[in-house]
Amino acid sequence: MKTTITFCFILMVLSSCQTNSLQSYMVDHKDDENFMSLDFSLKTFMDNFEELSEEQQSLFKDIRKVNLLAFKKDKTNQELYTKKQSQLTNILSDEFKNQQLMSVNDKGRQMKMYADDLDDKVKEIVIYANDSSKGFIVLRLLGDDLNPANFYKMMQLSDEMNFDDLAKMIDL
Repeated sequence: MKTTITFCFILMVLSSCQTNSLQSYMVDHKDDENFMSLDFSLKTFMDNFEELSEEQQSLFKDIRKVNLLAFKKDKTNQELYTKKQSQLTNILSDEFKNQQLMSVNDKGRQMKMYADDLDDKVKEIVIYANDSSKGFIVLRLLGDDLNPANFYKMMQLSDEMNFDDLAKMIDL
């Protein structure tokens, strides 16, 4: 009896250690040759950050760090793409249940935006984009008190941001 209880306890501990979180998914695939991973600050892409208004600068200061993970699909990795994309969508569905801010589907392309805590201070905004012919990308925007509405304002500044180097690296 004691052996059975000990065995059940060990099994519980081991199963609780194997979390399927977005963070663990991104860390686990950081060095995978099928993925590209980057960590950066959005200010990196603003050539004229000092020229922005104080309100515009505060939008960028709220986001402390961005984690990016991208999977580029090609003819040789279609099966792996399906598996990894399915794992990621399951994690997002589980981890951000009832916390979806937006969803767009159009001609084999999909984009979803999530926030970690819509009732309190948002510390993480996740953007997931998938193109069934090219691959998928997931972005984690990390901060202490992110306002999802500010993200939309930041998107309006995208014309002033220089993402050329990032786009070349990702090539999606």
